[in-house]
Amino acid sequence: MRSSAAFHPSTFVSKRRPVPALVAFAAFLSYACGGCLSNEYVIPQKELARLAQLPPEQRGQRVQVVEEIGDRRSAAIDTTQPPPPAPQDYPQGGPPPEGYVESEGGPQVGVGVGVMIVPGPVFPAGRGPGFAGGPAPGPRGLSGPRAPVTGGRAAPNARPAKSTGSGGGGKNDLAAFLLVVALLATVGMVATEGARYDGTVALYPWQPIHLKDASGQERELPLAQITPADAATASKAVVMDDEGWGLMRLGRRPLDRKGFAFKMDLGMMHSSCTSCLSADGFGADVQLGYFPHSMVGVLGSWAFSGGSDSASKSYYRHNLAIEVQAFPIALYRLHLGGFAHAGVQYADDALAPARNGAAFGGGLLLEIDLTSRLALSLRGDYTSAHVAPTGGWAGTEMFTAGVAIY
Repeated sequence: MRSSAAFHPSTFVSKRRPVPALVAFAAFLSYACGGCLSNEYVIPQKELARLAQLPPEQRGQRVQVVEEIGDRRSAAIDTTQPPPPAPQDYPQGGPPPEGYVESEGGPQVGVGVGVMIVPGPVFPAGRGPGFAGGPAPGPRGLSGPRAPVTGGRAAPNARPAKSTGSGGGGKNDLAAFLLVVALLATVGMVATEGARYDGTVALYPWQPIHLKDASGQERELPLAQITPADAATASKAVVMDDEGWGLMRLGRRPLDRKGFAFKMDLGMMHSSCTSCLSADGFGADVQLGYFPHSMVGVLGSWAFSGGSDSASKSYYRHNLAIEVQAFPIALYRLHLGGFAHAGVQYADDALAPARNGAAFGGGLLLEIDLTSRLALSLRGDYTSAHVAPTGGWAGTEMFTAGVAIY
């Protein structure tokens, strides 16, 4: 019989534990897992090679970039003002590029007296070194100095709280604390990795590009002067939004799961068992893994749940599993998929001793993409585990919502 007894994850943590110290330690880990969005944007190697093959006047129309995580030295340049006249000392000789030419058969736009007139994005006033239009900014570099990060230690061990179940109260308190750490770390990653810009920008042809080779040597070239040889020898190419004429964001890429992934969901779980405690409770799922393809990934999963019935008898369930996810259906921002997992479940409740057994399950996933790297997720899971006190199988249903960071 299901119970409507209230449950909150804070009930796992004993009042006798040094809660402020644990919270401070969790906050430090959240800061360590997060970061700041930088003024630097990396141009991928393939994109740089593509740009080097284009006529100089077309290179800045659409440039693929990925924002860096790091320190921001100054605010981005305002891109609402037209650019200054083109430089007169063009080292390769000949006239400067004559403006942007729209691809795919679009209109062509010319330039008069060195001032670019663009029908779409408007480019900012110049401040780049060596170019007409204004003073150069402060010192530049691929990355500024980082402030030292200092952290604390977790509070000294305290006596474990008494458990209302058959045992394992201290372990369950530790699991709840780790869950709080994961939650705070998720907040930090959403604010940085999930929010970083990954898409296309518009650049002025003389926007300075910082090229770094394999030996660590760095040099600066305008976008219009980069040759295929420069692109081939560059190990990293960076453009900055606070120098030159800045950059204008044109739009993010669609959600791209390829690469490492981190997911966290919170919700409710119901334990169904004829010979053990059956009740509703809090449920959470933390996952870390890799997507070799944007549609398919493999993740390690930790599902943590617990609650109590109307008689204050508690139960806990911990699932450790390997999970395969697939998203075969995509409709605009909606992505529908499924998953299957196999692993082990640890059970502890007031009606039976602590135990563990094999667990298998699966369910449905729905993701709503917000950025190229961040999506909201809804998840419905059914798991059957060999943890019934009589030696049989017991089922659990979990319904959660959260975020996926790619």
